[in-house]
Amino acid sequence: MVLFSSMLQASPGVALVQVQQAQVQVFRTSTDLFIHRGEGGHAELAAKVQADLGKLRESLATLQAQAQSDSARLAMEQLQAPLAAFTALVEQTLAYKPGEPDLPWEFNFQYSKAQRELIAALESIEQQLLKGLAQPLSAADQRLQSLPAKVQYLAARYTARAYVGDIETLPEQQQHYLNQDIDVLAKQVEAELLSLNGELADEPARQRLQRASTRWKFIYPRLLDYSENLVPLVIERHAAELAGQLQRLHAQ
Repeated sequence: MVLFSSMLQASPGVALVQVQQAQVQVFRTSTDLFIHRGEGGHAELAAKVQADLGKLRESLATLQAQAQSDSARLAMEQLQAPLAAFTALVEQTLAYKPGEPDLPWEFNFQYSKAQRELIAALESIEQQLLKGLAQPLSAADQRLQSLPAKVQYLAARYTARAYVGDIETLPEQQQHYLNQDIDVLAKQVEAELLSLNGELADEPARQRLQRASTRWKFIYPRLLDYSENLVPLVIERHAAELAGQLQRLHAQ
């Protein structure tokens, strides 16, 4: 099986890849923003956050250019407000000088809300695109569509906890990964990676997954014990690479 090879010929499949990339970039922006705040606000770290925002905009521009259904276009229009709110909050946080007192007490609530609403808007587009597919995704493709964002979100939550305090979650919506504790989500990702290995019919794809899983095995114990052993830069580096490896596997 060559993952997504047939879907990539159709605009819904290409658009799904861009939605996935946008979700990952939202969380990568968050991860790098928290590191910028916690590691002294150096100019190169700020530039990295700005580059993340640029990649997010690029993914959304590519998505906008794809032929879409009326419902997908409507969902795309509804994305603009949460995107603007998220971008503005990121840039405001970059401008908050490291030498000043801690971030305002309401920051974690505001940031969580902005991030959550942007992801919800992206998921709305994703659902409309999934409805437009000629055939539903296989179990493996479904996992590969969602896993990169979950992995990068773990890094965002972890670095937030290390540098600015854990961002707000909604206990009444724990069925969504955004609201799960770090260790709970880490166990879910672990289970999904194990299931994915059995769902891939192609041996080369399984081998690529095994190579990607090496990084996961390295950071998994640290995610489970995040309260005892905070290593945010290690988590950031390996989670970003793992998310990228899963994205490349998804696009094969």
